[in-house]
Amino acid sequence: MKCGIFSQNEWLFTDSRVDEGKGRADLFLLKKQTGAFQVIISDIEIGQPVAVTCQGLDGVTVTAYREKDVCVNRNTNDVHNGALTTEDWDVVASRHRVRKAPYRTYDALVPIEGLVSEASQEVYYVTLCPNESAKSDSYEGIMTFVFGEKSISFLVGLQVGNKTLPEQTLKLTNWYSYPNMAWSHGLKYGSDEHVEMVKKYFDLLNECGNNVFWCTFDLTKATEENGKITFDFSEPKKRAQLALDCGAKILEWAPIISRPTWEDPPFLVWDYRNDTRGPNVLSTGGRKYFTAFLTAFNDMLTEMGWRDISIVHVSDEPKELCASDFRIICGIVRKYLPGIKLVDAIEIFFLQDALDIYVPKDHYFQMNKNDFEDLRDDRNEIWFYTCNMPGGRWLNRFIDSPLLNTRLLHWGNYRFNLTGYLHWGFNHIANDQDPFEQTSRNAGLPAGDTHIVYPYGDKVLRSLRFMQMKCGVEDYEILRALSLSDKTVADKICRRAMYAFDEYITDVEEFDKIQKELVAAYDAI
Repeated sequence: MKCGIFSQNEWLFTDSRVDEGKGRADLFLLKKQTGAFQVIISDIEIGQPVAVTCQGLDGVTVTAYREKDVCVNRNTNDVHNGALTTEDWDVVASRHRVRKAPYRTYDALVPIEGLVSEASQEVYYVTLCPNESAKSDSYEGIMTFVFGEKSISFLVGLQVGNKTLPEQTLKLTNWYSYPNMAWSHGLKYGSDEHVEMVKKYFDLLNECGNNVFWCTFDLTKATEENGKITFDFSEPKKRAQLALDCGAKILEWAPIISRPTWEDPPFLVWDYRNDTRGPNVLSTGGRKYFTAFLTAFNDMLTEMGWRDISIVHVSDEPKELCASDFRIICGIVRKYLPGIKLVDAIEIFFLQDALDIYVPKDHYFQMNKNDFEDLRDDRNEIWFYTCNMPGGRWLNRFIDSPLLNTRLLHWGNYRFNLTGYLHWGFNHIANDQDPFEQTSRNAGLPAGDTHIVYPYGDKVLRSLRFMQMKCGVEDYEILRALSLSDKTVADKICRRAMYAFDEYITDVEEFDKIQKELVAAYDAI
């Protein structure tokens, strides 16, 4: 058998060759920091049980996965065309895309326990995490992959720093679908089996640093008698409490108002009396119902002791035509939810203190940076988000973008002092979508936009992009902690890797060197 070692920051493909890799892995990690590398192994006998052993890395948690390939069925378009998808490779998609679709690359990570070899060449992903008890020293371990009676070994060099990874301060939210956690695994919604599956998803959210948990009002019930509207929040309360029990730090409540079309200014409130989208919030009947909802919701937050850990969305992505109505509605919400922070993904910057947390897309923030900086003060916070756009060269976490881009998003958090990151697509695959074969669900959703984990029988699989997000958040915390002692050094290191959301490093080997320099610089202070 032969093996080749590859960086965790580059995509591997079904036609990648073992001889393109290195002979050993080398990492520099703080205690409790996660690092990884990839291994291609060839000349494997099919049908053999797979196992991994590691010697010489005492105090280091080592975990191995087999990488499962997925199909990139469409390429991402340029940002100026909406960052949707395209089959026109020569005109648009060839710029800043990894390969021409369709092609297969490795993204899903299957835990190695109980696996048997399935192909003569396979790809594995290995994570290392020094425990707090690990000795600060240089290690040279021997890692061995065993396939039945045959095995192959290679060296793993690891420098463990003196310091421990700083505690997380970055706010991270990946919106998840509670119902998807049932049907995508063949489970009945609300069953005990569904709840246990939800816990598996929540464990992964915690693992990647997701500390802000998405809470919806699904299954809320409302009745009206003699003009008085009563709300039953039993189901949202139950799901929010489960999130808190599983480690959530902040509850992020979804909006109940929306617009009938993307540009239209009317805001319609969801009417739980008949479970339909109801009247205009600013109409007499709509305002009466909306304020009744807000009053009941405020009472529920007070009753549960959740006021200080809750943030509330007003309505998703307000645009210019609806800016005035949006500001009015924010005022109504503030009146009935006093002291609760308001947050929204936004398409405009001229909101005159309507929100507490402003969340523009990365490219919109960069193009209007001065205006957003004018909003920043000790009461206003700025995060950023990505979704099915931007495309082109702008950083996002699509599968046909360079894998390093997902990690660099969080270098952008440090670079521009953006204290949070939001993405809508943790597990939002559609019920007619095979996430392994249709990573791009349709022409409007680029590859991987809907999901960063994969349903897999009774398991939920991490992805390489999931791991990149986790490591990027850790990079952010190291940069931030270093900056508290020497901001000049932290800024210099950051700008070498990521200067702007459309100007960043593309050479994986060079990034790996810079990232090691970052760890060394923090460990030396």
